Amino acid sequence: MSKKINIDVWRFIVSFLIVAIHISPFAEISPEFNFFITRILGRIAVPLFLMITGYYVLDKSLDNVEKLKDYTKKTLKMYLFCIILYIPINIYMGNFSNIDFIQIIKDILINGTLYHLWYFPALILGLWITYYLIKKMGVKKTFLIAIFLYLIGLFGDSYYGITAMNGIVINVYNAIFKICDYTRNGLFLVPIFLCMGYMAKISKSKHTLNLYFSLILFICMTLEGMILHHLNYQRHDSMYIFLIPLMYYLFNYLIEKSESSDKKIRNIATSIYIFHPLCIVAVRFMAGIIGLEKIFIKNNLILYITVCLGTLIFSILIERIKEVVINERKIKEQSMD
Repeated sequence: MSKKINIDVWRFIVSFLIVAIHISPFAEISPEFNFFITRILGRIAVPLFLMITGYYVLDKSLDNVEKLKDYTKKTLKMYLFCIILYIPINIYMGNFSNIDFIQIIKDILINGTLYHLWYFPALILGLWITYYLIKKMGVKKTFLIAIFLYLIGLFGDSYYGITAMNGIVINVYNAIFKICDYTRNGLFLVPIFLCMGYMAKISKSKHTLNLYFSLILFICMTLEGMILHHLNYQRHDSMYIFLIPLMYYLFNYLIEKSESSDKKIRNIATSIYIFHPLCIVAVRFMAGIIGLEKIFIKNNLILYITVCLGTLIFSILIERIKEVVINERKIKEQSMD
């Protein structure tokens, strides 16, 4: 019997793929390999995050909506913290030079106030949509609706999909892009992966060929991504047709090979996601001060390694501080009793 790996270890591993997406570590070495790592392999990261959430959160929420409300409040607090945290970065990047209140509202509610913060409003919206669909229509109909929404988003973020349409369809897409910058959001991208995570939870069947199907489908997605990239069909490359079946089989394989979740590892993975842009700015700033721009800024691979190590150490430190504070609070409460 093979040794099992905690499911949150996988979340921790793919969090570094998200960092790679925002740095492009192999861009100078090989643009083709960099595209493969960041725009194909890296695209399994967010769906895996979402499917783990669907696996654990939706299952409990469907029995007790208060669980979903509590999770939403927790996510909103985290998102508000991130918005405040990255205000100086937004000012530094000049994002507030021409203040457009409508755009600010869109960014807060849909797009995210920085390039990685779209995940939080998307997660909240996607969770409630998926929750209500499953409650009202059941899992099978929800799955079909979620696929339909995903396909709308996929073709909406495709130059080919837009130019090949006309009439009322193109008007609908134009209306969509007046509301959001991309269809990578809580309406089009998120529900299908939350739903599949929940389906993995309630499924009783075991597939012995999950790994083989995953490998075959990953090859198919790689070919899909390479062809679309070569033809320049995509406005945004976070959604692929083969990504859905790939994640279905891959997640089921990982769940079969995993134990229960681990809160500490989960928190570290989340911190890596939240803080890595801050670390990117910090490394670039410090390199500029000490005159090492050529090593730490112009060399993306070294920048990537440095940011990964720095963010990891910072995330572990935060988790350790939280543990100390919680333990001291417990000791104080016990002494009062």
